[in-house]
Amino acid sequence: MTFDIRVGEVLRTATATGARSVTARPEASGLLLYDVVSDGGPVTLRWAWPGEGAVTLWRATLSSQRQLPTDWGSHRDIRSVRSAPVASLVDGQDRAIITVSLSSNVRGCDFAVGVNEESAEQLVELTVTDVEGEGFTLRIDLRTQHFSEALRQVTATWTSELGERVAVVPRLARAAMYSTWYTDHQHVSAESVERHARAAAAYGCEAVIVDDGWQTDSTARGYRYCGDWEPTSETFPDMAGHVRRVHDLGLKYVLWIAPPLIGARSKAWDRLEGHTLGAADEEVAVLDPRYADVREHLLESCIRPVRDWGVDGLKIDFIDSWARDNVPEAPGGDCESVDEGVERLLQAVTDELRRLRSDVLIEFRQDYVNPRLWQFGTFLRAGDCALDPVENRVRTIDCRLLAGDRAVHSDMLMWHPTASVENVAQQFIGAMFSTPQVSMKLDALSPEHDEVVRYWMAFLHDHADVLLDGVLLPSRPDARYTQVRAVGTAETVVAVFTNPVVRLEDPCTLVVNGGADGRIFVEGADGGSVDLVVSDCTGVEVSRSTTTPPALWTVDVPIGGVARIVQN
Repeated sequence: MTFDIRVGEVLRTATATGARSVTARPEASGLLLYDVVSDGGPVTLRWAWPGEGAVTLWRATLSSQRQLPTDWGSHRDIRSVRSAPVASLVDGQDRAIITVSLSSNVRGCDFAVGVNEESAEQLVELTVTDVEGEGFTLRIDLRTQHFSEALRQVTATWTSELGERVAVVPRLARAAMYSTWYTDHQHVSAESVERHARAAAAYGCEAVIVDDGWQTDSTARGYRYCGDWEPTSETFPDMAGHVRRVHDLGLKYVLWIAPPLIGARSKAWDRLEGHTLGAADEEVAVLDPRYADVREHLLESCIRPVRDWGVDGLKIDFIDSWARDNVPEAPGGDCESVDEGVERLLQAVTDELRRLRSDVLIEFRQDYVNPRLWQFGTFLRAGDCALDPVENRVRTIDCRLLAGDRAVHSDMLMWHPTASVENVAQQFIGAMFSTPQVSMKLDALSPEHDEVVRYWMAFLHDHADVLLDGVLLPSRPDARYTQVRAVGTAETVVAVFTNPVVRLEDPCTLVVNGGADGRIFVEGADGGSVDLVVSDCTGVEVSRSTTTPPALWTVDVPIGGVARIVQN
């Protein structure tokens, strides 16, 4: 079967293998929608499109790979629990050339957009293998717009499709949190958590996330004891009492759990080892959610912390372990696919948790950005990138561009005890367009670090309206975002990284120096006077003036500092 894709003078014929029908739906100029019905199996859609001027292909979970891939090297296995069905070709002026996406009812697909060497065009090949329902929608956006706007339109479409199924995001999901992972790893205890929580409250954190280690006495960083999800008697002898003490400090409590993993040294191993998808590591397997007894075990494991111990939410981890190839048959299973089993489990878990408390917190990690997970999670954390403010910047911006209304958190901020104050500030600046998670021994900070941490925690809190809810306009995704602008109703915040030239477009602009040079260059003041206040990385004011700047104005801003520019 074939169908036409036309915009202006450009016409391409697409093939639809395995489709019973492909029906075009009229939309706005430059926006094409096609409703596709399967003939009972996988459907492959394939066409070529000119991509002249493209410098990068933006897609979910990019990491550092920002190139234009070849068609033979661009295939991505998209699943409910891994990545998302969307890609956008972007030019050097941050404009989307073509943005391709699939509807939110697609559970699994192979998604490829890449350079065809023979034709010098972009070859798009999408194979849909798992769908909720009979059909799905192909969306092709060819309108000239900032690539972030093209992606916002995709997430708006997914939001509309999911409707009331989208989980409500509690206010607390956007509040700063403390994590025990980088400070304690598996050496965590009730005593250490309460100590961290007491210190974190003084810095404005509103929740503590207790990571891996609460469920095992082993500190070998493995998962061979996972599966029972009971606190250890030595380090957490009274879990409910411990959670109450953290609550008394004014913080909520979020607990890490990895439902897919079952270790050979768990009590549940003998009962469930026959219902796994295979090995994940030495002495560790991945449970098969297609079986009802597996889902019942995991449901009880997930609701027990909230029901019995008073926990306020869960950090549900490793769910991308369920995105496996060549899965075994599931005799006696009651789901057609692993992804269906995962969704049935997560639906049961979140239904029960929300019955217990309506504002329950559910953290997912960056790979779990698929819109189908919007039904369950309330905040999304950037993937692990310890001590790396550049990667935290890239990952949080990537998450923001595809998160819809989900709250986005940084990976946990950490630094060396002897780091300069500028380097400490850079950790916060790299994460400033997300909600910060901190994982340092806050009660042992040096006076210099204490000053910079208090300043940046307050800055992120005070400007959260624009940083988290403003219109996000990142520049140059091919270069890992050289500058990021957030436009709010009362002010604009621009973070300068490797592009130090800032154009003034709003009456009040805060310019944050996240680069490596103590100067920024400002243009666009239009010949009028401006008020300038410059602060260093600890918030100490270093200069104040009113001036009529030249067309290109050089402003000295300390590394990690902030310039507030108000046009009169």
